[in-house]
Amino acid sequence: MKRILKWAVRGLLALVLVAVVALGALYVLLRNTVAPADGEAPVAGLSAPVTIFRDAYAIPHIEAENRLDAVRALGWLHASERLWQMEVLRMAGQGRLAEMFGDQALASDRFLRTLDIPTASRQSLDRLNDRTRAVVDAYVAGINAWIGRDTGATEPTLPVEFLILGHRPEPWQAWHSVMIPKVMALTLDANMNEEIGRLALAGRRFTPEMIGEIFPPNDRDRPPPLPDLAALYGFDTAPRSASLQPAEAAEAPWRLQLPASNNWAISGSRTESGRPLLANDPHLGFTAPSTFYLAHMRWQEEGAGRNLVGGTLPGVPLVLSGRNDRIAWGLTTTYLDSQDLFLEKINPDDPRQYLTPDGYREFERDEAILKVKGGGDVTLERLRTRHGPVLPMGYRRLGELLPPGHVAAIAWTALSPDDTTLEALLAMGDARSVGEFLARSQKSVSPMQSVVVADADGNIGLTAAGLIPERSPANPVAGRAPVPGWDAAYDWQGTVDKRENPVVVNPLRGAVATANSNWLPEGYPEGYPHHITYDWAEPQRQARVEQLFVDSSQMQSVQTMLDGQADRYSGGMVALRDTILRLLPQGVRIDEELIRGLAGWDGRMTADSPFPLIITAWHRHLGETVLRDDLGEDYGSIPPANLDRLMEILRDAGARNWCDNIATSEAEDCGDAIFAAGQAMLAELKADYGDDWHRWRWGTAHETVHEHRPFSRVGALSGFFTIRAEMDGGRYTLLRNSTDFAGKMPYAGVHGSALRTVYDFADLEKSLYMISTGQSGNVFSPHYRDLNALWARLDYVTIPTEPAAYRAAAAGTFTLTPGTAQ
Repeated sequence: MKRILKWAVRGLLALVLVAVVALGALYVLLRNTVAPADGEAPVAGLSAPVTIFRDAYAIPHIEAENRLDAVRALGWLHASERLWQMEVLRMAGQGRLAEMFGDQALASDRFLRTLDIPTASRQSLDRLNDRTRAVVDAYVAGINAWIGRDTGATEPTLPVEFLILGHRPEPWQAWHSVMIPKVMALTLDANMNEEIGRLALAGRRFTPEMIGEIFPPNDRDRPPPLPDLAALYGFDTAPRSASLQPAEAAEAPWRLQLPASNNWAISGSRTESGRPLLANDPHLGFTAPSTFYLAHMRWQEEGAGRNLVGGTLPGVPLVLSGRNDRIAWGLTTTYLDSQDLFLEKINPDDPRQYLTPDGYREFERDEAILKVKGGGDVTLERLRTRHGPVLPMGYRRLGELLPPGHVAAIAWTALSPDDTTLEALLAMGDARSVGEFLARSQKSVSPMQSVVVADADGNIGLTAAGLIPERSPANPVAGRAPVPGWDAAYDWQGTVDKRENPVVVNPLRGAVATANSNWLPEGYPEGYPHHITYDWAEPQRQARVEQLFVDSSQMQSVQTMLDGQADRYSGGMVALRDTILRLLPQGVRIDEELIRGLAGWDGRMTADSPFPLIITAWHRHLGETVLRDDLGEDYGSIPPANLDRLMEILRDAGARNWCDNIATSEAEDCGDAIFAAGQAMLAELKADYGDDWHRWRWGTAHETVHEHRPFSRVGALSGFFTIRAEMDGGRYTLLRNSTDFAGKMPYAGVHGSALRTVYDFADLEKSLYMISTGQSGNVFSPHYRDLNALWARLDYVTIPTEPAAYRAAAAGTFTLTPGTAQ
């Protein structure tokens, strides 16, 4: 027995040793996927060696003899640190995600393959001028120098995502870099989902007034009356029934997005230093890694060093938001109505044709083969009309919503074959003055961005850069809903001359600011002849940024810029709180101490307080209580948690008593709805966080979640790849940390600043930067998440452009040498 036990122990020890050795070997292998900070590598096409100095956070300073060598090195760096992120964007844009992820990605692939963004990208590449094309080609060569390395024992292998999924990246092509901004445009200046939402409500026979209350206009807009959409589309008289069960769209890969951003520029006449200040924090869905990658490029030009520094977008060869030696700039989404859906009527006698103003015309048709990992190929028939691609009938339940015998085609500026956005962005980054910058912005197409800019001479400016569709004055829909494709009155009349895009230079108030809502100065929109959108972001952040920086008489400083980006005050939630407490019926059983505490809350969305959680949960439940009974499955077709809509309903029941619950025989008012929602809020929060509301914390429920694609949704891997942190803020604060009211964590922070920058023209070397995760996209790198804690506590880093400064602080030095193609 002892001998058996002895051998059993030896066997167990041997197994443990084998396991340790195997795990050690696996760890060494996986660690070897991390790009080294020091070393040397050959890169074909370089004209001279390029030196890369990385600081303690792996932010690179690229020193090159010329611009093309610097950009080649940027491509090499992007691939070495963010290749998986780039690959997901590239495959998504091509509609090829199912090749990596299997049939769960087929819905996304059908949608994106239908749009055929690659064809528009190839066409646009051919329109770029020689200078831009040379930059793109150099960047692509840098990416492929990394992808095509001979990965021997001393060379990093591909990131772990490629190893787990058994996927090998193809060589990068120039048109891929043109495609990336078009893919981004899908989540930025696209309003087709709002159009489909209005279509869904028309199917319920909602009147134009009712639809206008569900999709309220910005308070600065004066939209024309919406026509009777049901009559316009020829719907039958009977409305669709309101199912209370939420139905998932068969093909809705792009859920309702929450694009947002802040930027502002202050003239020297309004600053303590007498020099301009500029701040920018673009808001995007939280991802691991961050959308942005910080970088500094320095090269020689005309006998002097030229610098370009800021937030780059992996896959694209330029600084998207940043500064050079003379100017600084920052971007926000304008919310341009860049899309229109056209209902196309199929010929009942020949389904190959659709109706036009000149009679029936044949659809353009082709087939695309979708490869599916672990499954058979799927053939997708694609149709195209004179307006654009025909969307899949499963996209956001279009097949249920459209009248029989109709399809929906999309016209979208991003599909223009003449998209010179990359050319514009590259030239803008090289501008030496505000005037030069604004002139160069006129070549931008999509996505439209509201761009603030300041220069060393003391000028500030703001423009909406992008291509604006021109709609006929005879079109009463004005971009808000799908329109009849067979009526020429609804066709685009071309595009607006970009010289007529909104521009503000050196305004009398000494400041410009945007936050995705209507920022057009006095005189707009009545004085502006072109339609931008009626689907702006909600106005609370725009009002706050104007209050702090445009209308304020306070002299501004770097500290007030930082305070603005850290502003936790939510005027929207304060207004909702006041309305709830005013309308809450007297004598109802809601915790009196909680109500007193909520009444005294200062409106700051701080992580340690229970009141941001209470008012946000009340907001969520009140929206559902008021509208879900009326909208049924179409509740998911409207923008989530629209506060303007809810406040208008609470102030005035409107064309329909939305507060009445149609599922009961009683006639409820908004006070009843507020009480019911309050009860639901208390039940939910007590179940999740305990009975004692004093111990509830906004930060506990509102943890920011940076999701990795796809491994944050793989149970065993989620904790390893997902990046979490507590941070203040909410949906309506300048410190954006928005919820989407979805899933098992409805109050989690899922959307906010991917990049924060502050530029001080009193000393540009002291400009401040931060991204939300870390520089590396490799989970085994120490720089995968190291900036996240700094970001969450609103710290910043500097990125000096003086060689002596960044060389002295270098934590690693890597040299790229001219080499031969492999």
